[in-house]
Amino acid sequence: MPIIELENCIKCMKCVNDCPSDAIDIEAGSINDTCIHCGHCVAICPESTIYPDSQDIIKLKPSQVSPGSFQDLSAGIRTCRSYLGKEVDKDTLELLVDNMKHYPSASNARPLKITILTKREAIASINQQTAETLIKSIGQITSPVLMPILQVLAPKLELRRLKAYKKQFVARQTPESSQVCHHAPAVLLFHAPATKYGMASADAYIWASYTSIFASTLGLGTCFNGFITTAMKRNKSMRLEFGIPAGHQVYAALLLGHPKVKYKNEAGREKPEVKYI
Repeated sequence: MPIIELENCIKCMKCVNDCPSDAIDIEAGSINDTCIHCGHCVAICPESTIYPDSQDIIKLKPSQVSPGSFQDLSAGIRTCRSYLGKEVDKDTLELLVDNMKHYPSASNARPLKITILTKREAIASINQQTAETLIKSIGQITSPVLMPILQVLAPKLELRRLKAYKKQFVARQTPESSQVCHHAPAVLLFHAPATKYGMASADAYIWASYTSIFASTLGLGTCFNGFITTAMKRNKSMRLEFGIPAGHQVYAALLLGHPKVKYKNEAGREKPEVKYI
C-alpha cells in the first residue's frame, strides 16, 4: 500500500482528486483498502510525499517522442516472420520485462505472469505441438460429418477456405519448417489465472502490444501468435510442459528476435471506419 508522509505534505489535494477509488484520507494521512494500486497518487504528488508500493520515487524525464516520430515508428512496425539465427541476450529480455511494470491494465489489477522460451528444444516443441493441435482442430471442423452442418449453421466460417488452408499447411509441415514460430529465438507467453469475468485477455494484449513497440526501438522484430494461444487453451499437456501454473490460461503469445529483413516503405492501408456519436 502507498504511504503518505504528512510532514512534507502541502495538502494540495491533487492526489485525492485524482484517485479513482476515493481511497485517500489526506487529513488522517491514510489510504484505505479500496486502493487499486494504480499509482496515480505517487505520480501526481508535486512534493513527492507519497511513496509507492515498491522501489523509490523516480522523477519522470520529459518525453522526447513527438507525434510525428511516433507515427514513423508505428508505420515501420510490421509482423516479423523472418529472424536471424541470433539469440536475444538476457539483458535485453530483462529490459523488456522490467518495463512491463509501467504498462496499464484493463482490469485495474496486475495478474499477468510471463514465461519466456529461449531454448531451441522448447521452441521447437511448442512449434510442433501447436501445429499438430491446429491440424487436428481444423480437421475436426472440416470433417465430412460436421462440415455440411456447419456450412448451414455458420456460413461465415468459410470452411472450404479453411480446408484448403489445412491442406497447404500439412503439405509444408516438416521438422525444419517452423510454420508456427518461424525460427524465432524467443517466445513470450503472457498468462494469468483463468476467470469467467476477468479481463486478463485484454491485459495480455495491452502488455504484448507495448512490448512489441518497445522491442522495435531496440531493433527487434515481433509477431503476435494466435495459434499458440489457441493450442495452449485446448491442450493441457502443453501447459504442463511449459510450466504454465495450474488454473492459468495463456492469453497472448509474442515471437521475438532480430529481424532478417528491413522494410523500406510504408504499407498503404485504408484507415478504419469511424462513427462519431
